[in-house]
Amino acid sequence: MQGGALQGEIEAAIHRLRVRYGWLDWQALRRRCRLGPGRALARYLPQQHERLQGIACAARVSLDALLLCETLTRVAGVGGSKGGQLQASFDLHPELAPLLMLRQSSPDAGGVVSVELTAAPWVGCLAGVNAEGVALACLEDRAPHEPSLRVLAQDLLFRARALEPGLEHLRRRAAYAGGTGVLLLADASGASLRAELSSGVLRLEDAPTPGAIALEPTVSIDAAARRLVWRDALGHEREAVISPGS
Repeated sequence: MQGGALQGEIEAAIHRLRVRYGWLDWQALRRRCRLGPGRALARYLPQQHERLQGIACAARVSLDALLLCETLTRVAGVGGSKGGQLQASFDLHPELAPLLMLRQSSPDAGGVVSVELTAAPWVGCLAGVNAEGVALACLEDRAPHEPSLRVLAQDLLFRARALEPGLEHLRRRAAYAGGTGVLLLADASGASLRAELSSGVLRLEDAPTPGAIALEPTVSIDAAARRLVWRDALGHEREAVISPGS
């Protein structure tokens, strides 16, 4: 559905990257990405790799090109969480802002339903909450030679029915596939954590409390209510809610 409905946006995003890097660099990056993040994604995050294949097929674009869109685009943000209330905002390139969207994921194979803030060409997410009340935001996404931390965030929402086992799943996946950056996490019980990954090594600490939000767009998530509110750069708000246990 994502690839078919947003084919034009996906094609435009790929075209902009090709123009930015030039033909020779683009071909070299495709090969490097296929052998690095692409191989790790297929081997250690197979559900997310299958989703990437589905988006590429429906949008009628090359899987390698779509993988480059996921891998080359990294987003930084700031945020905090307290009592299961998570807030984050992101520093976006102007070309990326129009590609942002709210998405509902209804995975098969026993996965958990979730809603997320993502972009048209991405399989991963910037922020999201699942039907079990596990919420997250990706505040730092480093190391372009590894899979995007957004993909690990999406996989955590797919798997996690509680925060502690979700973190253990994240630890294992990051140890295999790699992953470097910072996730902010909360759950319906009111627990909040900051998880820092460095080449697959996970370090946990208490989440900072929400402060003044200076960047746009802004995401607010109520983990207990399973509600995500996204406020874009123009001040427009969109909301997504899912039922517990759905």
